[in-house]
Parts: sequence; C-alpha cells; structure tokens
Amino acid sequence: MDLIDVPLQPLTAAAFSPYGWILDAGQKPDYARPGLENWRLPFVGRDILRLQVMRYSNRNMRLSMFERHINVTEARHPIGNAAAVLVVAGDLTLDGPPSADSIKAFLLDGQKGIMFRQGVWHGLDCFPARTEHVDYLFLSDAATEDEIESQGSPGNGVHTHIFDFAEQGLAFRVIDPEGVLA
Repeated sequence: MDLIDVPLQPLTAAAFSPYGWILDAGQKPDYARPGLENWRLPFVGRDILRLQVMRYSNRNMRLSMFERHINVTEARHPIGNAAAVLVVAGDLTLDGPPSADSIKAFLLDGQKGIMFRQGVWHGLDCFPARTEHVDYLFLSDAATEDEIESQGSPGNGVHTHIFDFAEQGLAFRVIDPEGVLA
C-alpha cells in the first residue's frame, strides 16, 4: 500500500470555504437586539435533525476511507477546547469519487467548529490532536445517521456515499512539517 503524506494546515475561512463554513461570529450579525447578536448559517437537512456528542479516540493519523452526505450539511463543534485534525477531499463539481491529490488536513484548534457543505468528502473520523480523545457536538439528520448506524460498517447508501482509496492501494498520513500542532 502506498502511503501519501498530507500536510496539516491551520483552519482559515479562505482555505476551508470549498468544503464549508467555520462556526464563528461573522462581520455583521444577521439579527441583533440589546444583549444579543445572531449569525445564521445555511444548515440543510431533509429529516428530523439529530444533535449528538461524538467522541473520537486517539489513533495514528492515517486513513483511506472517505464519506459524503448527500441530503444534509453536517456541523461539528468542540466541547472543552478539544483540538482535532479533520481531513477533507474532493471537488464539489465532480459527481465521482475524490482524487488523491485533493486531500487536505486542517487543525480544528478547539475554539471553533465547522459545517460541511452538502456532498463534501471527508474522513470518517477526526483525530485528537493532543489528548487521548476529543468530544464534539455533532449536528446531522436522523435519516443519514440511522442509515450509517444500521450498516454496522461503512458502506454506500441513499444518504451517504463511501470511497475507500485502499481499493487503489492508497492510504494517507497527516504530517505536520510547519509545526501547526505546536
């Protein structure tokens, strides 16, 4: 199996914009009153929403399998400053699987969350950056989550598509040559 290194990069709005949005306060609130400002994000779901807590356990930062959700955006926000590494891939204009050269790795520093656009390819899990595990609030829809949980192991469905680079003899390893984790 060929192992391809993916350099870790900081999470910035510009670098992440093809994949989604950073969950933070924008420039101008969408709604404001004394004591409250509100910024809206374009969350999409076709079923009952499901808010969950996801715990990702420490593993080496290697992966070959990616998924994308067809009918829902997906939001993740850290609990307790939980820093993690998130891997994304692909070009939203393509109908097929992601390309190996499109893989990117971002550091979620524990202060801000993210929300994927519909159809964005991403690693199945996040990787804890500095601890044994990290907890994230996770917002999706029930149909997507029920489909994933009913399969037992990752597989293609109506709501989620899976692509495994291992079938092409490829895997990816997140590296940190710029010291982003420091």
